[in-house]
Amino acid sequence: MPKVSHEYVQEKKNGILESATAVCKVKPLYDITMRDIIKASGVSEGGIYRYYSDLDEILIDVINQVNANADYKHTINGITVTSNSPTTTIIKLFNFLGEYMKENVSTVGKIQFELTILFANNPDREKKILSNIIENESGQYLMQQIFHSIHEGISSGCFEPEISIEDLPTFMMTSIDGIVRDVVLQKCYGVFSNKHVQFDEIRLMNTLCKSVLLLLGTKEGED
Repeated sequence: MPKVSHEYVQEKKNGILESATAVCKVKPLYDITMRDIIKASGVSEGGIYRYYSDLDEILIDVINQVNANADYKHTINGITVTSNSPTTTIIKLFNFLGEYMKENVSTVGKIQFELTILFANNPDREKKILSNIIENESGQYLMQQIFHSIHEGISSGCFEPEISIEDLPTFMMTSIDGIVRDVVLQKCYGVFSNKHVQFDEIRLMNTLCKSVLLLLGTKEGED
């Protein structure tokens, strides 16, 4: 292969990744083949292996690119700085999470959901892929800020919890995971396709937020 510039190689890889990301939106991650990406990118079979050694190497770059684009810590910091009470902070963080889910369900949500299926059926691929993924901790950071606001509200007397505070994180995390799962199943796979059952991420997160605030003993959970 003639010597080419780093910029040229990166441009070709970016084109392949763009095509691979498009494939990920319409086909389950665990069913994608190298042939799918070759067809979508228009790069020949021999050509694609000049830039990537195998399918998993492409998927790793796709996941890392999606994770990098999903860094929203600065938005969380903006919310916590401008909010004037623990209750307001919690409401705004849940609102943001609902809006973020609505905008990213076909990329971040779908890929994360399908990775669990891929790993469950391919433990060898799980080890290879996970060891090369650059984790995005924005989701963990958002939850940390919610928990911080909860403890701040309890300390200041704004909240008088109706349940054990140790049980609240588990309730919140399992509720959010369930919402994400069902929204992905409906919007990406057509499951629960019923005109009477339409999941709206923002409304679901607002309802969860109100439930949390009620459990924390604040009247604002009723608004």
